[in-house]
Amino acid sequence: MKNKGARLIVSSVFTIGWLILMRNMTRSLDPGVIIQFEFIGTAEKATELLMKLREIGQFDLLTRSIFLDFIFALLYGVTFYYASAWVCNKLPPKHPLKRFHLLASLTIIAVVCDLVENVSLLKLIYYPPTDLFAYSAFLFASVKFFLLVLVVLHFITSLVIILNKPKKA
Repeated sequence: MKNKGARLIVSSVFTIGWLILMRNMTRSLDPGVIIQFEFIGTAEKATELLMKLREIGQFDLLTRSIFLDFIFALLYGVTFYYASAWVCNKLPPKHPLKRFHLLASLTIIAVVCDLVENVSLLKLIYYPPTDLFAYSAFLFASVKFFLLVLVVLHFITSLVIILNKPKKA
């Protein structure tokens, strides 16, 4: 894969652009509500939150946010994929952190978890809420965030190693 850096920059621009668009389309919705809904855990709590959001007129914003997140998941997945490819390419050949295939797998699993989580959240919204969908949203959101934290920590650690690499004289 050539031009990893260029692909990383392009995918980052698209991801940031989509994030800005998402935020503008759901401006008055508190981002904490989205996280709260992802980790709601039970159908009863989901019903309470959704009724509260209907009362204050933010129900449609939450729904819109979830639909927009389907595209965002794919975009951040591509960005993290290219970030991992770029940083692994910059590490010395036999460095223990040079594990691109593992990182790519973690990123793909995180994106799939995000997509399944979004489907579960939409099931909570459009169908009578059940604990199954609330639990699955919680589980898949937890796995997604855990995997993304691992990928980001690897990127930051590898970047620090690359930046501190002694310069050849």
